[in-house]
Amino acid sequence: MESKLMGVIEEQVAVQFTGKVNVLASFNRQFLGHLLFKQGEVIQVKFNGHQGLKAFYQLIIQEHSLQAFDYVVEPELVDEKERQIHYPFAVIKNKMAEVLKQYRESLKVRPPDNVKILIDSEFIDDTLPVTPEEYDVLQTLTEWNNTHDIYQHCQLMDHEITWALVSLRKKGALKIVAPK
Repeated sequence: MESKLMGVIEEQVAVQFTGKVNVLASFNRQFLGHLLFKQGEVIQVKFNGHQGLKAFYQLIIQEHSLQAFDYVVEPELVDEKERQIHYPFAVIKNKMAEVLKQYRESLKVRPPDNVKILIDSEFIDDTLPVTPEEYDVLQTLTEWNNTHDIYQHCQLMDHEITWALVSLRKKGALKIVAPK
């Protein structure tokens, strides 16, 4: 399935576009985010409260999950200080296929949105090493314990959060509280 977004981006890259591509929900035209281009390079993406590459990949994943978006191209001046993405589009495009594959695999083990996940206090005293991704998830768990909130507020990609949760669960770091 060819992505509608990828077609829009490739067109803007080909014409060395400078400006903004707004992302709108198809069913009600609500503004969800934007992509900024400077001379045909994607330099910033904001989508559903996320920024940078995470926002870009979240947008691709949601479009791949059959959510419909409309894209509105608006030429405008874009300052270089807006840049958050420093990769050429070819690199981002190649990484996208890998991200989609990892996302599909992680869906098989993703916890339901309505469970609570707590840090097991005994794990804090343990000397098991944690990866940077696990640390980010543990840090998010100090403020949020609902699965939906963890995915919303952690800066990692969804599949990275899922794999970190699976790994932490195997290490005995988490307590799962089922909904009533």
